[in-house]
Amino acid sequence: MLTWLCVASFINQGVVFPLYLMGMLVAYVLRDSTTEELHEMVEKTYAVFIQPDQREQMITYLKMLQVHGVALMGVFALRTLARFIGTFRMWHGWKDGFHIYTSAQLLGMLIPILIAGPITINFVGFILAINWCYLYFIHRKALK
Repeated sequence: MLTWLCVASFINQGVVFPLYLMGMLVAYVLRDSTTEELHEMVEKTYAVFIQPDQREQMITYLKMLQVHGVALMGVFALRTLARFIGTFRMWHGWKDGFHIYTSAQLLGMLIPILIAGPITINFVGFILAINWCYLYFIHRKALK
C-alpha cells in the first residue's frame, strides 16, 4: 500500500510543480496590471465560465494574486518540492521521509495564511492534506 501512496504522490507532485512555476510567471504579469485591466480580463476571459455575482469574487482573488501571487506560488512550489523529498525518502524506506512530508504539508497550508491572510484558507485542501498525512502515518510501520 505504501508503494501505491508514493506513486500517487509522485504523480500529483509531477503535475502541480510545473503549474506552480507557471503560476509564478502569471503572478509576475498580474503584478503590473491595473485594476481596469483586471476587470477587463475577467469580463473577456471568465465571463462565459462564471456568473455575474461571482465576478467580484474573482476580481478580489486576482487582486490578492497581484499583491501576493509570486510569494504564494513560490511557497506552493517549495512545499511540493519538500513533499517530493519526503515521498522519495519514504519510497526508499526512511522514517524521516514521513516527517518531511507531513511538515511540508502542514507548513504549506499555514504559511500562505501568514502571507496573504484568510482568503487563502482552503478547507477541502486542508482535509486532503490531513488525509494524505494520515494514510502515510498508518503505513509508517513499513519504514526503517
